[in-house]
Amino acid sequence: MFKQWFTKKTKKEIGLYLSDKKMTLCHIKEGQPILIAKKTLNSEKQWPEIFSELANEHQLQGCQVSVVLGREHYQSFDIEKPKVNEAELLATLPFSIKDLVSESVFNLVVDYYDMPFQQRKGEQIKAICVPKLRVLAIRDMLLTAGLQLKSITIEELALSALLGTHSEANILLSQHGNELVLTVAKEGQLYFSHRLRGFNELIALPLEEVEDALLEGLSLELQRALDYISSQLRINGISTLYLALVCPDIDMLSEKLGSYLARNVKPYYIGSAEHSTLDYLSIIAYGGLMGEQQS
Repeated sequence: MFKQWFTKKTKKEIGLYLSDKKMTLCHIKEGQPILIAKKTLNSEKQWPEIFSELANEHQLQGCQVSVVLGREHYQSFDIEKPKVNEAELLATLPFSIKDLVSESVFNLVVDYYDMPFQQRKGEQIKAICVPKLRVLAIRDMLLTAGLQLKSITIEELALSALLGTHSEANILLSQHGNELVLTVAKEGQLYFSHRLRGFNELIALPLEEVEDALLEGLSLELQRALDYISSQLRINGISTLYLALVCPDIDMLSEKLGSYLARNVKPYYIGSAEHSTLDYLSIIAYGGLMGEQQS
């Protein structure tokens, strides 16, 4: 998203996740994601200082950066797709959301992605808007540190990129803070994103201590999501439910949850490395890179 704002000359690619409280950098080496650094912040105002320190420490000058923005740094709206040709859509899009935002659309960078077609809704898109000053500040932050901005995307799309471009739908269940994030993607398109609360503390414990409460509660919530996906999105074939969870018994949890749901459930792997070595913020940064490779 927002690619028309940036140049594209570089030698090495970096994934950068930015939120108010966290900054995470990673890159891909021989097909494997490598965590470069992860920092805790007080606010967005610390981005330039912290990034400059990390760029110098890890000698990142000359790299190209795919940025993933945290949820608090963009707005999104489900709207009917304007009935104009594709060439005119981006130009007219800001005015389609002018009554939904509190600031002038001339102060926003607006992009979109197509949503799955639903008969009762017709053609819908998800409009994404970011303050123009934030986009320019990110670009300038990277340029000052000797790097270039390749693209900016958002959390939901970064997670869906991790599921690839398969013809069958796949689901990723990951965790962020006190929430679980359910992401459904098919053929490279994000179909559904949903957040679940109340499970993170249970997931962190040995499964034998919390098996009944965790499996019964989690399987019920997942079955509700599967029912919605089937009835509303008309997706009946789910290939795999991947668990990107920091859990001491991830293999056993996958097996038992698969039995509860009668579905193919597996731990999430990146290449040959187990996902448990990467936390949620790291896989988001990695997802930003994956999305660029698929586009």
